[in-house]
Amino acid sequence: MRLLHTTVAFALATAAVTVGLVAGASAEDEPASFTIDDAQLRWGLNVESNSRAFAPGTYNLFSAGEIPNPGRGGVAIKPEDWRATAGQVWLEKRRADGSYARATYAGTQTDTNGAPLGAAGSGSNSGHQVVIGGGDGTVDPEAGTADIRWQGTFTVLYYSGYTYFTVTDPRLVVTATSARLLGTLGGFETDRNDPDKWVPLPPTQATLANIPRAGLELPDEGGFNATPVYRGVRYDAPDGGTDHVRSGPDWGSFPTSYVDFMVKAGAAPYWYSSGGAADPHKIALPITVSYSAGDPVDPPAPPPPTPGPGTPTQPEAPEPPSESPTPTPSQPPAPTQPPAPTAPRVVEQRAPASVVETTTPPATTIAAQQAPPVVYAHTSSAAQPGTSDSDHRWQWWLGSLLLLAAAALTTFSSLLKGTR
Repeated sequence: MRLLHTTVAFALATAAVTVGLVAGASAEDEPASFTIDDAQLRWGLNVESNSRAFAPGTYNLFSAGEIPNPGRGGVAIKPEDWRATAGQVWLEKRRADGSYARATYAGTQTDTNGAPLGAAGSGSNSGHQVVIGGGDGTVDPEAGTADIRWQGTFTVLYYSGYTYFTVTDPRLVVTATSARLLGTLGGFETDRNDPDKWVPLPPTQATLANIPRAGLELPDEGGFNATPVYRGVRYDAPDGGTDHVRSGPDWGSFPTSYVDFMVKAGAAPYWYSSGGAADPHKIALPITVSYSAGDPVDPPAPPPPTPGPGTPTQPEAPEPPSESPTPTPSQPPAPTQPPAPTAPRVVEQRAPASVVETTTPPATTIAAQQAPPVVYAHTSSAAQPGTSDSDHRWQWWLGSLLLLAAAALTTFSSLLKGTR
């Protein structure tokens, strides 16, 4: 009996050890969390940031890195100061077949088919995205948490740089109750009533995007796409600022801390609904996070262009600058700037550093431009088509004969009266 008990005890112990080993192996095969060191972040912010601007000859666009400080507002970026890559940051442009290619400066002025961008507020856009690699952090799919950091800077330029800001070192923080993309904003304080105001702003931590937590699942591999919250988000504009319009299907706003910074930078109305033609194009675009830059997740197709209310008629577009199939970011091709509708293009356009969305730029926005004088051309009968020199000669002789006949009749009439 003692031997039987010993045998049973040994068998139970062996089984327990075996179960423990299997459970341990299973836990090792499916860890609760894992680390990543080459995550990729991809985002186009919104459609408006890739569109033709309302001031003649200007565009809204991205540049990798931080552009050189022009020293004052109202100065357009020089083509040689634009960059497609800077460290772990690069720009890609969506092509007609849905794939992405490294950006060129010329491409900031064309749509995904290579045609010139349509009018401001039309929804026509260049389809660019900012891509940042080398992100590191941890992901816990079981707990639904993540913390991933990227290092790098990109610049967002409005009106070709009349006003701009930078985004540095984005960070994705996902908890059980929230998901946010954070970053450090930089730029210059401006004032539309004082175009010469250009004061550096201190680096400011802000929420770039709030991602809906409900429905967000963190996979064990690959990555995910997520669309930030925008519609229905309220923003209380400061006194004297552009009102936040809360009507229509597309009203909303970027996060408050983000827009508060834009108030100082002079571009706040481009990040919340303000009742203008561009409102449908301010909505935040999807964010793509890939755990490995070597095996990235495909970004979703962008929404089709949606014309806004009161969309202006598209003007005749200039010939687009040619795009090199193998561009060199450090030496981008010089673009062909479209001429202003009523004035010749000037070398440097000045504008108020703080801009407010409008289909017609403020007078000070194009103060450096003056309408050319109207010249009226006067033509004589000799310049009329179908009239030859011989025609003029016989007309002159006929007129002379008629005058002589009239004089003779007058003289003859006088003589008759005298004889009576």
